[in-house]
This record gives sequence, C-alpha cells and structure tokens, in this order.
Amino acid sequence: MIKYSKMEQIYKDIPFLFLRGDEIMPKVREPKLYDEEVLKEYDYQKTKENVLEYFSKYRTYSKQLKNLINPLKSSLSDETMGIYNSKVSDPTYNQMSKILEYENYIESINKELKTLKLRLTSDEKVVLEYSILLKVTDEELARKLFLDKSNIYHRKKSCYIKVANFFHLAVFSDY
Repeated sequence: MIKYSKMEQIYKDIPFLFLRGDEIMPKVREPKLYDEEVLKEYDYQKTKENVLEYFSKYRTYSKQLKNLINPLKSSLSDETMGIYNSKVSDPTYNQMSKILEYENYIESINKELKTLKLRLTSDEKVVLEYSILLKVTDEELARKLFLDKSNIYHRKKSCYIKVANFFHLAVFSDY
C-alpha cells in the first residue's frame, strides 16, 4: 500500500502534479481533437479562408526572404563588403532593411506558433505545418499523416478551428 503525505491525500484524486513541498502544478494533458459537435459551431469554410489569408503574408515573406538572402550569400566576400554609403537610396541598405523587416515578422509569428503548438495534437501540428504554412495538397498531407485522404478532414478541421481561435479569426456558424 502506498503511503501519501497529508497534502497528497487531499489532492490525490485531483489531476495535479506535486513538485516540492506544498507547491502544486496541474498535470499537462495531451491535447485532443475537437469533436464534431464543437466543429459544427463554426463556419469552417469562412474560418479556413481567414486562416489561409492570415498566413499568406507569412508564406510570402518566407519566400521573399529566401530570394533576398541566397543571392546575397554568394555575393558577400571580404572584397565586396564594406565601402557602401548608408543612405536610404543605397541598394544594399534597401535589401538589408527588407531582410530585417521579413525576419522580424516571421520571428513574431514563429513565437506565437510555438505557443499555439502546445495546444495541438501531433496530427494537428502536421496539418499546421503542411496545410497552413506550406499549403500542400490534401494528398501530400495524407501521406505525411500516414492516412488516406478521407481520414484527414476531421484533423484538418480541428486544426484550422484551433488556429483560428488562437489568432481570433474564427467565424461562427449562423445556426
């Protein structure tokens, strides 16, 4: 028979994790997919459009950042670095300011995504990465999830709704 301290006896049936002494911290539960009843409360099509529109800037900035950085990497050397004036009309300055703008935006979204991912199941994280951020087809997404195409829709809906709720983009259904 297990012996519990007084504090543990009080809280043994409550889902808490004991750290030290009297400190208590709730147990972290694995996130779950939204069930169909919850999903019916939302207008999925409009919500999905809002999510994809919100992340279109993220996708665009990611592509543009790669396009700006790759040519710069090959042209930067000790011989080509250095003697540029730092006026606004300087092309190198303009490129660097764009790069910083894109990097700051992408970094801010990535910080939010890190928090959001704590609320997603492992399948929903795959949906977020491939369907929302990379915008791959459903067939490719199904391959990544090791499911057939018909089995990804519930996971996809749940993910889109969770993402929409997190970024305040969700649209509720009329009924």
